[in-house]
Amino acid sequence: MKSGFSRWLLPLLIYTLLFGVFSWPLAAHFTTGFLGFAGHDANQYVWNAYNFRQALAAGKNPFFTDLLLYPQGSSLIMHTYTPIIGLLNSVLNQPILAVNVALLLSFVLSGVGAYRLCGRWVANPVLCLLAGVVFAFSPYKLAHLPEHYHLLLTAAVPFYAWAFLEAFQFETGRLGLRVRRWSQVAVCAALGFVTLLSDYYTLFGLLYFSLGYALYYWCGLGQINWRRPRPWLILVLTLVVCHIGSRLLGLSGVPDNAGFWWGGDLAGYLLPPTTSRWLSTAFTERLLQNSPIFNMPGSVENVMFLGYCLPLLLLLTLLLRRPKAGLAENQPSDWAPLPWLLLLFFMLTLPAVRVFGKEILRLPTGLVHYLPFLNNIRCPTRHVSYVALLLPLVLFARLDPWLRARLQPAGRWAFSGALLGLVLIEFQPAPAPLMDSTAIPRAYREVAQLPGDVLFPIPFGLLDGYQTKGVMNSDELLYQTIHHKKIPGAYISRIPQATFHQFDQDPVMHALLQRQTFPDSALVAVPTAAQVSAFLRRYQPAAFLVHPDYRNQPVHTLLRELLRGRGYQEREVDGYVLLHQPTPAPH
Repeated sequence: MKSGFSRWLLPLLIYTLLFGVFSWPLAAHFTTGFLGFAGHDANQYVWNAYNFRQALAAGKNPFFTDLLLYPQGSSLIMHTYTPIIGLLNSVLNQPILAVNVALLLSFVLSGVGAYRLCGRWVANPVLCLLAGVVFAFSPYKLAHLPEHYHLLLTAAVPFYAWAFLEAFQFETGRLGLRVRRWSQVAVCAALGFVTLLSDYYTLFGLLYFSLGYALYYWCGLGQINWRRPRPWLILVLTLVVCHIGSRLLGLSGVPDNAGFWWGGDLAGYLLPPTTSRWLSTAFTERLLQNSPIFNMPGSVENVMFLGYCLPLLLLLTLLLRRPKAGLAENQPSDWAPLPWLLLLFFMLTLPAVRVFGKEILRLPTGLVHYLPFLNNIRCPTRHVSYVALLLPLVLFARLDPWLRARLQPAGRWAFSGALLGLVLIEFQPAPAPLMDSTAIPRAYREVAQLPGDVLFPIPFGLLDGYQTKGVMNSDELLYQTIHHKKIPGAYISRIPQATFHQFDQDPVMHALLQRQTFPDSALVAVPTAAQVSAFLRRYQPAAFLVHPDYRNQPVHTLLRELLRGRGYQEREVDGYVLLHQPTPAPH
């Protein structure tokens, strides 16, 4: 391969182009829009970037906010916060642009990093380019693109893997490690910190990669002679003991934090996601919506698809006779643990082997879900991102010398190019949904012009990763970046149970929440005038904004009754009902 910047320029341009194609129509709305569905998770990443910069600019702790759950506020330590995007927004001061730039950089650098890592063992540049495509643009990541941005921030992973291999040396059968290059240890630490600021699932993947790589040498896995019966007996015994042990732990009530419930099914590797442009069919979509197969029918968390070409080709290469030369000439021997790591991450995605909804065997990796703290990584299918990195590395390191032993350069280029084309067809998604800030309802822009610091939207509520109370539409997070007012509800990944209990303790909050949730109930106690006054002093709402769906509904009627005689004006703005104090006339 060429040296210098030109070595990376062409892959960088190709991955940038692919991001534009696979994320279309984002490129046409790069500064005003972001990929996502109305009312879904993508809104929180724009809010994350907005809140992080707002806190820093005000000299406040960016990991605590009172923009949500006002006035007490909430910690964001366990929130899916993506501080790396917040830091970028601190420079750009445009949260939507910061989100899109972060995604572009992550996809492109993920591809370039995997391209470089593959080149460590593979001489064919087209296969290296394809390795970058598989890791950066796997169907798993493209399926999560309109929903879970934190899972897409994987740029540090292949660079960390390279630095780890450069930094440490292991000896077979001996615990411990030897540092070869301290500069690369520092790089590992820096990239680990970047990953910490990006996504904790990806961070734990780095830890599993590092530990799994070391275990290959410490346990002498490469020295096992599988032609003898003893290793197979030990393997079978291990599987049986772990299966029974896992079952007993579950029956005894040891919490697994729903790790097995969220666990993958082999069908997730076989069925293309509904976002697939060419492979998704009515038949595959019906299977993905089938509740006997999946605990969450239709959920993006079921997606583990990596195409058909590469997995089938890997199975084929396992049957082929390898050339005596083995790996490509002048390649490091540190490739040996990668097949074991591929198997490890594959097993992590399947804590229990399920085949179209039928549980067959609980794997040793499932025991992780019974370990406190570690079982917070409760969506095992998200480890498939590492499978997407390791699969082409394992495959192409075997395929490249086999092709060189049998084909002339022109034939190798033709085969590699055809394989690249097939994978691009397999991976291509349908156009993604787009949220555009220019389409935010006018009522929220009018709220931004009102004096005061607090908006009380109707409906309102709390929502985290486990439960909900009332109605909290995630679109309110996007709208807050426009009107800049605090709101009493919250959409945060982890909210303490005590907060849910306390949320509607105020008599006015409780009455509104009851009327909102049970509009036909006549048992709601109407708050007294003193209670309404106390509520207004506590929340100091600049305005109440009633969604069109709740206009003239019982909660709106109650709100109107509670505010009668308190100077609030009511007017309609494009179907919304805005209740606010008269705006003072300018002097």
